[in-house]
Amino acid sequence: MELWLDADVTAYGLVGETTTWALVAAGRTLLIDCGTRDPARWLAAQGLPPAELVLHTHCQPEHTREGDRLPGVPIRVREGEVERVSDLAAWRRRSRTTWDRPEEWPVTLGREAYGIAGAITRFPPDDRLTLVSTFAPGDLIPFGPISLRVIALPAHDHAAVGFIVERDGRILAACIGDLFRHPGVLVNLYDLEHAYHQTALARMPDMLDGIAALACPLLPSTGPGMPDGARLARELSAKIRAYLTSLEWVTGTYQEPAPVAVTRLGRWEGVHPGVWQIANFGNAALFIDGAGRGLLIDPGPCDFGNPDRERDFIADLERFEREAGLRTIELMLVTHPHGDHYDLAPLVRQRYPEVRLGAMDLVASVIDAPWDHPYPALLPWYGQGRDEHVDVVLHPGQPFRWHDAVIVCEHLPGHTMAHAGYLVSWNGASIACTGDVIQNRGESSTLFFALCNDSPPGDADGCLKTFATMLRHRVDLNLGGHSSRFTSCRELYQESLTRMQHALPYLRALVFEGACARACRRPLWPQVA
Repeated sequence: MELWLDADVTAYGLVGETTTWALVAAGRTLLIDCGTRDPARWLAAQGLPPAELVLHTHCQPEHTREGDRLPGVPIRVREGEVERVSDLAAWRRRSRTTWDRPEEWPVTLGREAYGIAGAITRFPPDDRLTLVSTFAPGDLIPFGPISLRVIALPAHDHAAVGFIVERDGRILAACIGDLFRHPGVLVNLYDLEHAYHQTALARMPDMLDGIAALACPLLPSTGPGMPDGARLARELSAKIRAYLTSLEWVTGTYQEPAPVAVTRLGRWEGVHPGVWQIANFGNAALFIDGAGRGLLIDPGPCDFGNPDRERDFIADLERFEREAGLRTIELMLVTHPHGDHYDLAPLVRQRYPEVRLGAMDLVASVIDAPWDHPYPALLPWYGQGRDEHVDVVLHPGQPFRWHDAVIVCEHLPGHTMAHAGYLVSWNGASIACTGDVIQNRGESSTLFFALCNDSPPGDADGCLKTFATMLRHRVDLNLGGHSSRFTSCRELYQESLTRMQHALPYLRALVFEGACARACRRPLWPQVA
């Protein structure tokens, strides 16, 4: 693709999976991003001068493919990105989740140097870059008759930048990286996530309006150039605002239920006869039958950072034995393979050697061999959890009997793909244990995604599938992750599903060809862990 920008200044684009731009100014070539492994060959094939400089708007591997194949050519990235692009060993060290200060979770929301909450989201190039130096927002980079002004565009990546191409005080074009692409849509959604359940969408309209005000051709790093980029930027800004507004919509008919009446036993609350839920924002629910046999859902109290966490959990079990009739725990069930939901399973095995660990088939396969799965979270989940043998495999829709209780498991994606819910018939009630995908406290939900854990919304995918699935069941009490619970379950499920169905068309309008699943799932997760 060729765009004339000014006398003796032309932009040439190699458009493929991503776009490489060659700015040729007065016979000199500058590259913006590099989606080809052999940029020198491409330039020669086009009869263009060899590159003298490479600038990167951001550093995901699909945009930094030049490696060391431009000998002698300086490469510049934003300050703070040198380690990522040129020192793989250092990148590996810093990409490992350590949780030195887990108490800061409410502030950090899982932000890490190269990922979110244990999932790697910011990968290094396939081949390390050489001759790397840096720039910062506000810098002016001269190149022959033109200059490139660096601007921060913290959307597609928190370190992403753009370059305003100027000549003699005139704006010729703007290189916008992956801020958006033709025909006025987002490049994807997964790279917009900057913290757990937090995306850059809310700040993008102002960024897009600022780009539109430049009134110049736009050179994106995915897709073709946009001579009418100002119009497309304004249109996308309006569509994002419409989507954000759609998330506030409610039917007006739903009434939140009253809180569930509880009894207390230490840091646990009795929510139904024989059913206890940990009340410390943790994830454990314990069912004790009349014979003192226990069913433990999600053996993870979520108190990592507490040096006495194992001792405290044993003290909980001892108190149940003294005061609530517990004799043994026979079965543990895990909703999903995040460490805060099953990391104390080995401790429970030590105390009750006869206990069996169970999970839905998809969850079981990940717990048994987490490293065999191409999950976004390439490290042990949250720095917790480990491979753990599963003794009992449940299958969606197939009842499983545990003494007098009938347990039905369902596949409930939306928080992560490998996620189950367990419906337990217990003392005359149907109690659903829904892990983290439904952790409401009486309020309804709208569209949400934890993209780092794989949760694309769709008619039969993600959170919409989950709420539609739960509507097929009679549920009297819903116990979710992190000490959440509610009654009036059918009404909440229906209100949530209706709100999601209302917002989904607005979300589809933001992404290329309306394909939410593609926009939410990275097509290839580099095997670098």
